[in-house]
Amino acid sequence: MKYTAIGAFPPIFGERRVKEEARARVVCVAGSRVTAEWVARRLRAIGYEVDDLVEVEPSESSISLLLKDLIDKYDVVVVTGGVEPGSAPTFTAAAEALGRSLVVDEEALRLVEEHYYTLYREEGGKGAFRLPEEAEPLFKLPEGSIVIPNPRGPSPGVILEEDGKYLVCLPSSPLEACEMFEDEVDQYVRSLLGVNLSATVHVMTRVWDAGLLARVVEELASKEPWIFAQVKLNVYSEEGRGVTVTVFAKEAEELSEKLETAVKLVEEELERMGINYIKRA
Repeated sequence: MKYTAIGAFPPIFGERRVKEEARARVVCVAGSRVTAEWVARRLRAIGYEVDDLVEVEPSESSISLLLKDLIDKYDVVVVTGGVEPGSAPTFTAAAEALGRSLVVDEEALRLVEEHYYTLYREEGGKGAFRLPEEAEPLFKLPEGSIVIPNPRGPSPGVILEEDGKYLVCLPSSPLEACEMFEDEVDQYVRSLLGVNLSATVHVMTRVWDAGLLARVVEELASKEPWIFAQVKLNVYSEEGRGVTVTVFAKEAEELSEKLETAVKLVEEELERMGINYIKRA
């Protein structure tokens, strides 16, 4: 089967210098390792050289000290975790590391208010609505932040540009952060490498064991890091779950070739592990 290029996004940054190579590092604040590993795999598939995860305790001073060191060395730094109701040391640390003020961000405030007001109404709240105190750290962001909406939770994310590099901060929840990365962060980190095309297909299996399919994803990440495979719980048929496969490229022809090869390798890995799947015509 011949695949065609899909999933392109237009350049949104005007004329900028595209790098042939770029390095990235993912910082894992305690309790966010699953999200951090997902982000690292995504960045490798896009084309980044990604060093090992760095784990750090959820304290402003520890995160800030680490970020000051990493920002000088990497083109993209992503912090997962340390952003939750009642405490957002990652936002404070990012502001300190970049020498920026921590300010009330009106866009973040609006998004946080919408989230809490929805919860208030769903729980049968009546009378005047008041934003809880625990929400305050979520809308005090480093000055100049690009706000990443979070459609599934209270904590927004941020993108900070500094000298042509990006610092990204995301909540710890994989359900929230992975969707935020795909929907918002992707276009920024891909722009540095000029990787403006992507294509995604679902290889549908006849098994329901998500853990078994996760092993397939792990094997592919180890053998073929340019293939981004994942098991999304909302991708399934009457017979079983699917493996979602995404590839990235700079040119349409390259993208089509990569997607065709990726699907073939995924199917071979499924066969190797004895997993029945629905063959494409």
